[in-house]
Amino acid sequence: MPHGEINLQLFRDAALRVKGHVRRTPLVPAAPASDFANLWFKPECLQVSGSFKARGAFNSALSLSQEAAASGLVTASGGNFGAAIAYVGQQLNLPAHVVVMEQSTDTVRNRISDFGAHLEVAGYHWDQSWDHAQVIAAQTGATLMHPFATPEVIGGQGTIGLEILEDFSDVETVFVAIGGGGMIGGIATAIKLLRPDVRIVGVETAGCPTLTKALEAGGPVVLEDVQTNVPILGARKTEDLNYELVRDNVDEIILVDEESPAKMARWMWAQTGLAVELGAATVVSAVLNGFTNLRKDERAVAVLCGSGDDGMDTK
Repeated sequence: MPHGEINLQLFRDAALRVKGHVRRTPLVPAAPASDFANLWFKPECLQVSGSFKARGAFNSALSLSQEAAASGLVTASGGNFGAAIAYVGQQLNLPAHVVVMEQSTDTVRNRISDFGAHLEVAGYHWDQSWDHAQVIAAQTGATLMHPFATPEVIGGQGTIGLEILEDFSDVETVFVAIGGGGMIGGIATAIKLLRPDVRIVGVETAGCPTLTKALEAGGPVVLEDVQTNVPILGARKTEDLNYELVRDNVDEIILVDEESPAKMARWMWAQTGLAVELGAATVVSAVLNGFTNLRKDERAVAVLCGSGDDGMDTK
């Protein structure tokens, strides 16, 4: 499906398809922990599989033919999409194979295994894990499920944007973390189709500025030296579809230093009671640590992409 065919109907169809399979998360106020009076969190950390990725995973799996679904699902992931596919497999009674990066956390590995998927660890970078997933697909006949660069995934993730507008019709700015670009591509496109005046701000870590470098180069590039403390956002290359959606619908991308997310995850747990992983903490860092020019009264939403124990003292 070409970029031009990613339209409002795609997102509305996805919303109907995933209804009953994922949680429609509420908006929760950042106050009183924050003095930004009109800042709200969209806590996708409340999804059963642990993150927003369940939306794209269910929309993708439910869009497959019966034969393709029955052959099983295989993907490669920094963790969240893998957990989502594992959860989809459990809920739809489909075999699932998940390849995670060597730097993935024990939390996501355990979550994937607990959902009943076959787990393998291969590759330091996501694209290396994806290469291994392709081998598994060839050996088993399972259907490859790309975590961020298909219209079905984009459509599923874009349902977050529809919900934000339904709950906060006069929102001015939305902040979204960037890994491979699937979430921000979906959210930004869905929102801009309905409210082109809304400012969409992407957030990357300084050690993995995948979309920043792609926009500078005029197309996707491979980052040869990725040094990030937030492996969940560690895709070192985006794809053409995601690049085009970000180029056309995202107003600004902010880079956050590598030390801030871990501190912010601890702050989020202590001050808001939300257990977020480092990708979500990266977005909150951008807003609360002065990386953006957000007004104190600006009507804004920060999407909390996933859950984790990064902010907890688990020792």
